[in-house]
Amino acid sequence: MLPQIYGPMTEQFGWTRSDVTIVASAKFISGAFAAFFIGGFIQKFGVRLTAFLTSIVVGLSLISFIFISEIWHLALIGTFLGIGSLSLVITIKVLVSRWFQGSLGLALGLALLGTSAAGSTLTFVLEPLLNEYGWRVAVAILSAGIWFIALPVFMFIARESPETMGLQTEGISKKAKAAIKDMPEKFFDFLSTVKSTTFIAMSVGVFLIGFVDQGLLQHTVEFLDKDAGLGRDMARYGFSLLMTISIVGKVFFGWVFDRLAVKGVIICYLSIGLGVALAFPVGGLETLIAFCVARGISHGGTIVDVPYLCRQAFGPAILARTIGTMTMVLSAGFAAGPYVIGQIYDSTGSYDNAFYLCIVLTLIAALSLVWVKPAYREWLKEQEAK
Repeated sequence: MLPQIYGPMTEQFGWTRSDVTIVASAKFISGAFAAFFIGGFIQKFGVRLTAFLTSIVVGLSLISFIFISEIWHLALIGTFLGIGSLSLVITIKVLVSRWFQGSLGLALGLALLGTSAAGSTLTFVLEPLLNEYGWRVAVAILSAGIWFIALPVFMFIARESPETMGLQTEGISKKAKAAIKDMPEKFFDFLSTVKSTTFIAMSVGVFLIGFVDQGLLQHTVEFLDKDAGLGRDMARYGFSLLMTISIVGKVFFGWVFDRLAVKGVIICYLSIGLGVALAFPVGGLETLIAFCVARGISHGGTIVDVPYLCRQAFGPAILARTIGTMTMVLSAGFAAGPYVIGQIYDSTGSYDNAFYLCIVLTLIAALSLVWVKPAYREWLKEQEAK
């Protein structure tokens, strides 16, 4: 939603691009703090209660857009939006990661298709609302989907873990399941985990890729509209196409991760750099499609990477805490990217330098994953072989 309302905000108040993206930065900063604590909350109170509370926070945050008239309102509402939405995403990732192992990447990609489906269809719902009611009321109306569809359906269907239904996690044989009782102590030690080379290297990669992915995504509509000269209609259709393509990206990279493990994530990160590079020539329909395809596929992969890496490297015992902490790192990158890119644009009048920076950062992010070892995945394979 956010990239599609920056233009109306700017036109109404005369705010700069770094000003309007404060709502995204506040969202991701608060989300980063919430992510640090939400893992422990999930482990103590479960995914159902966490999803219930965080959904309410998100719904009320959307309604609060009605009252925005100052920049500090953006920051305040963005803060609550981040606490709710990032915590909710972590909850979903933890839930799926409890149920799957062998096909975890594909399962995550399928489960998180909703974000891409929403992004691809939202412009056709939001634009008429913007024209009829203005951006404040339009955003508030969107909260109806939470109150009347998402939250009731989730609470009716979701179950905490396979064990609650007499099942076992997909992809783990009975032989390996029996061995989990004697799992090495390192898979239970959270403090040692966060001090490990794997965790530090993963944090570097995740932070940088979050910076690039959301930094570019939050500016996409404005870039296509004004800087590429395509106009608002073409810009929002392009954004819709990008999000539609990311549906394929989630499933594709989930499948790749299952087969190539960390190498698959490295490929995903490099593809993000390619997507950034393809922003430079955008100026017509053909170049727009090429950009949207590359960005959409790679963006889809970034939604799946954190829970996949955490499950395969650190195992299920402290999964909620590792996903929560790594999402905190990711959210810090999400927060920094849109604002820094906005500042670069405001000071230079162009996105060129920001795009060059993003390409370099994707290369560093991909390189950092060389030091990430899927220890839990390898341990499971060893148990199978015995």
